[in-house]
Formats: sequence, C-alpha cells, structure tokens
Amino acid sequence: MQEKEVKLLFNAGFFDSCQAAPVSMARGWTLKFITRQNDVMTLNLQRSNKEREFKSLDGAAAVAKRIGFEWLNVQIGEMTWKEKV
Repeated sequence: MQEKEVKLLFNAGFFDSCQAAPVSMARGWTLKFITRQNDVMTLNLQRSNKEREFKSLDGAAAVAKRIGFEWLNVQIGEMTWKEKV
C-alpha cells in the first residue's frame, strides 16, 4: 500500500496503530500498519509492490508522523516499546 492510500485510510479511522520493525540489522526498517481487525498492511514503494525500507528509525518515524500517527510502536525481536513521533 502506498503512502497516499495509507493516509486516506488513517483519516477514515481504519488503523489502530503503526509499527516499525527492522528488516535486518544492516538493511533498515519497515512500517507496518495494524488495522482495527488486527490485519497487517505494509508500506510499499511508489513504483513497485516491494516493501519500502528506511535507512533509519528517524526516517520511518517521520513518515508515520506525516501520515498522522502520534505514536510509533517499535519492535525488535521480543522487545517492544512505544515512541511519540
């Protein structure tokens, strides 16, 4: 799902939360959006259906904030925490 579509669904109240998860320790982060029905949607690149990867957690948080989320759940393995964006 592209950023523009995610923003429309966010404004409609479709999502419950936003989660940042590492792709691998060397590659970066992805954003996952949790719907109210506990389905998971990922943010894709604009020109393909591949997952969008961020080099830093700050970059992922900036996009989550631009979409409209106030909080970002960060998950690394079993460790999770919540950050204000």
